[in-house]
Amino acid sequence: MKNSSPFKLDECFLSNELWPNFINKIGFIKANLAIRQALDLQRMQGSTSTLPVLILETCGTALINSKAVKTYIGLSYLDQGMVLIFSSKLNAIQLLREN
Repeated sequence: MKNSSPFKLDECFLSNELWPNFINKIGFIKANLAIRQALDLQRMQGSTSTLPVLILETCGTALINSKAVKTYIGLSYLDQGMVLIFSSKLNAIQLLREN
């Protein structure tokens, strides 16, 4: 399957360290605010077929088709409150669920 996403999920590896390292780098309050902004984007412009993405290097947010996540990560059920954390520098992704 051709990956039309700019995130190139098929080339990324799964990590459990992106979120803790991000918190250590910018602090819990700012990291939590970045997640809130990604979730706000999902609520304002997303749909049931999108998932918010937090881009670590820029603290930017985007929406990605949840089918791409299913294809490359293997998760078929993505709940509300989930954010895909993406690092282009590390070529890694982590799926985070809001508490």
